[in-house]
Amino acid sequence: MNKPLFKNLLIVAVFSIFAIIIISKLNRIDGQMREMTRTGKRFSPTHVVCQFDYNPEWDVNISPELVTYVNVITQQPFHWLAKGFQAYAFESQDGEYVIKFFQQQRLRDKSFKTNPFAYVFSKEFRDKLEFTKNHREEIFSSSKLAFEEISTESGILFVHLNRTENLLRGIRISDQMGQAHKVKGDEASFILQRKATYLRPTFRELMAKGDVAQAKRRLDQIFDLLLTLAQKKIVDGDIALIRNNNLGFTKDRAIYIDTGHLTKKPDLDVKKQMDYEFKRRLKPLYDWLRVDYPELADYYEVRRRAIIASLKAGKENTADLVTAVKE
Repeated sequence: MNKPLFKNLLIVAVFSIFAIIIISKLNRIDGQMREMTRTGKRFSPTHVVCQFDYNPEWDVNISPELVTYVNVITQQPFHWLAKGFQAYAFESQDGEYVIKFFQQQRLRDKSFKTNPFAYVFSKEFRDKLEFTKNHREEIFSSSKLAFEEISTESGILFVHLNRTENLLRGIRISDQMGQAHKVKGDEASFILQRKATYLRPTFRELMAKGDVAQAKRRLDQIFDLLLTLAQKKIVDGDIALIRNNNLGFTKDRAIYIDTGHLTKKPDLDVKKQMDYEFKRRLKPLYDWLRVDYPELADYYEVRRRAIIASLKAGKENTADLVTAVKE
């Protein structure tokens, strides 16, 4: 190869590599700017339109009667409640239900096709892609598990993960600014859940009224919930159970409000799990009760000891444990 030709090819190669790097950087900057300037602070129905291919692992068993029931419930308006890391939440007009639409912009795939330069040259981009994929799988699998195995304990009435056709009606919602929208239920990934109140406000209200007996029953409901999940071999990967307000109360029980990190663990040791719940995940609740409501903290400790003692004695049936706890 003669020197002029080699020199020209080298120049072309250098400029090509330089151009690829520049384009990759521009794409990254453009993505960051879109992230900063998009109407993320304002809800849009486009944020909840499912962008994924059909996945049979996300299918759930639902009856025609349940579909009819859901279509009836969702004909009332839903108004803005909150925005979490993974979902937009809207409360029904009657205050009985919450619908949580998964934020598709946080779950959508970014691949070689969407940004080939970043995919090839940026390990950070590929790591983020893998994280997003795993995050989506965790949320959807956990939601399905909660619906199919602990619907009572989670308050989940319905889960819709894959797109469908002519199954669901449109859902009327109003965003945080009061603007009305209509979301096509068939096109969105969402869960429908019973509305619950958080733990601390519930205890404050009961104690302010002097209803200590009901406050103690509410503590029992928390223990019953965690015992039931342990018996069903289901664990929650979120250690910040209390700080993140993962639990709440409906009219007659405690439920899991946040069901995004639940997994099945067939070899789960119930006693070890309850030890962990008391020592780590429930401890902030106990510490708070000890300062604000010592009477409830004492009751909490009595119940804790009774549960652990029953488990040590080999009582592994949930009903037996609950009975022993309340004796």
